Amino acid sequence: MFDIVIVGGGPGGSVCAAQLAERGHKLLVLERETFPRFHLGESLLPSSMPIFESIGVLPELSERFIHKFGARFHLDTGARQERYAFAQAFGVDESGRPAAGGSVPRFDHAFQVPRDEFDSVLLANAARKGAEVRHDWTVSRIAFEGTRAAGVVATDPGGKEHAIEARFVVDASGRDALLAGDRRDKSRIDRLDKSAFYMHYRNVERQEGERAGDIDIVVFDDGWFWMIPFKDGRTSVGAVVSNAWVKEHRGTADEMLERAIAGSPAAQKLLARAERMWPSARAAADYSYRVGRPYGDGWIALGDAGGFIDPLFSSGVHIAISGANRATPRIDEALRAGDVSEARFAPWAAEMKLGTDTFIDAVQAFYAGGLVRYLFAEKKHTFLRRSITSLLAGDVYSPDARWIVDVRSRLREMAAPAFDPMPIVGV
Repeated sequence: MFDIVIVGGGPGGSVCAAQLAERGHKLLVLERETFPRFHLGESLLPSSMPIFESIGVLPELSERFIHKFGARFHLDTGARQERYAFAQAFGVDESGRPAAGGSVPRFDHAFQVPRDEFDSVLLANAARKGAEVRHDWTVSRIAFEGTRAAGVVATDPGGKEHAIEARFVVDASGRDALLAGDRRDKSRIDRLDKSAFYMHYRNVERQEGERAGDIDIVVFDDGWFWMIPFKDGRTSVGAVVSNAWVKEHRGTADEMLERAIAGSPAAQKLLARAERMWPSARAAADYSYRVGRPYGDGWIALGDAGGFIDPLFSSGVHIAISGANRATPRIDEALRAGDVSEARFAPWAAEMKLGTDTFIDAVQAFYAGGLVRYLFAEKKHTFLRRSITSLLAGDVYSPDARWIVDVRSRLREMAAPAFDPMPIVGV
């Protein structure tokens, strides 16, 4: 009998486990794979830094991984470039250090992380804090007593099935979305029917000095590229295109990635000296979805198990660990009160939806063309530039901040299907 069973040892599950173990709860993390293992989602956001600091891993992350101080955007049309430095976000003082005041401290940087190593750091930290972690355990279903989650049914590495009781269950099962799948509660997000083709390279062009850790985002006629540099010289490169483009061109993942590169002069320049590190490219398709209700009696769904957004703004890890960080005090209070009813978690779900919807609006505004116009505008008001920078930094959970109220309104307008993006000129 455990207080909490967490299904999945990714970032959301690991942060949740670390924080709840520190609060004295007996908890079990069941991870179906053996770490380290490959995973996409390698670019972190500055707004995640306070959470890493709170669980005690920030010094280790800072030592292991390259620092990311900004994002550089490239537009093939007109060969434009625009860089956004996180030090210019709202809430960061002139020295680039976290500013005093506000709901949380702000940082001027994040990290670019190979997820196999990064996820291992977080899960090992949870174990050090007292969480029991079992690898190669596959959870087949959540067990219920009436409407309340009461544990899980899982298979051990030897193939034996076990019923494990718990007072609370956290579904952090990733894109498998265990509970949402069982409840048929997943739905696609409008206009985000995209596919990605990706590869790791050596010798991709990158900037020097502090900017060497910037993410490069290349916007071309048929989609966009991510280029994420790692400390060891590797670079993660991926092309995101519409499913209509995939159907039109059809081919292997290698052929699709090469075709996308051939369609982008900026990508070709950055990859001019690049050497492939894998035998072949990989693909991911149809990956954006919502989950209607990520909570219930005795359970919540974190991270990708509660929905997944197009990776344009590197939001995946941030949403997962922010969800965990905001959920753990509520789980703790519910267990101590002996009341894990769904009503306790409705406010948490509303908070998370507000931030997630901001990212969704931003991605849809990007694909509609309006946000691209703002990103590359020749002249920007200081307020607008800082607002965009704060969005890129992941600061989407400040519901009353003046800048985010303004940005949300603009994004909703730009994301509308009938929106006319207009030429890229001064704003």
